[in-house]
Formats: sequence, C-alpha cells, structure tokens
Amino acid sequence: MTRAQRIATIVVLGTIGALAGMTTATAGGGRHCAPDEAHGNRVELGGTCFSPSTLHAEAGETITFMNQDPFAHNVSGTGWGNYEDMGQGDRFTTSFADDGIYPFACTLHPGMTGVVVVGGDAGGETTGEVEPLAASTSPPSGGDAWIVAGALGLAVGAAVGAGLVGVRRRRTITA
Repeated sequence: MTRAQRIATIVVLGTIGALAGMTTATAGGGRHCAPDEAHGNRVELGGTCFSPSTLHAEAGETITFMNQDPFAHNVSGTGWGNYEDMGQGDRFTTSFADDGIYPFACTLHPGMTGVVVVGGDAGGETTGEVEPLAASTSPPSGGDAWIVAGALGLAVGAAVGAGLVGVRRRRTITA
C-alpha cells in the first residue's frame, strides 16, 4: 500500500466514523428529544425519537408503533418487540395482558428509548412523570459523540494504513 493510499484510507475511515457518530440519538430524554408522556395506543418513530417516550395504556389494548422517518428503526423489548428493520411507514403492533412497565429501544440508534406503562404503576395510578430509561447507557452527549466516533475512525484507519490490522498486501515480483 502506498503512502497516498494509507492517507486516503485514514481520511475515509475517519470521515465514516465521524458521520456514524452524528447519527446517534439520545431520545427518551437527553438533549436530542424532550421526554414526553401520553395516554393512548400509538407511538411514532421520528427524528430518531419515540413519541411519546412514555405511553400509558390499558391492559389488552393494541399499541401501534409507526416509523415516520425515511430511515430504518426497530422496537426491541425484553421478550417482545420487532427486531427487524422497519422502513418509513412500516407498523408494528403489540399488546400487553398484564399491568407493568415495558421498556423498549431502537437497537440501531443508541439512546433512542421509551417505555409503555400498562395500567397503574405496581400499586395504582401513576402520579407523575416516569423517569426516562437510564441515562448512564447513553452515548457521549451533545456534540461530543461525533468527536469520539471520528477519533475511533481515525485510529482504525491509521491501524489499517500502517498494516497493523489484517489487510492483504499484494507483492509484485519483478524479474
């Protein structure tokens, strides 16, 4: 690999890393989407956010998740959900037979989280906001995420360019 090819590899991988960091979401609160609550049976996926991020529903009620974004999302919950990519306009419906709190997330967008609160909270009516899911699992907040991702991309690009990572090299033998 020539020096110019190594530099190009570093620049390309660094750019990809920076762009990947720009697409992370911190929904369910955080700085990207304000947490919101609603009673009903519909959650919209848009702007890399679930809206509402907290949905109050009744046991047995059919709940519809609908992707409004032009890019893919999924709805993953523990023991339930739709783990396949949902394109724009795709819907996923589910219902919960028992009262409880059912957290969910989009595995494609770190920090894109929400919760369905079915019935009352363990002992009766909910009396206020339900806290967003653990903020400690969110990616670096605000504008820092793209810097971290860019640095990671540059490091990987440098390793590839320096030949430290498995890149096959073609040897030319001249007679």
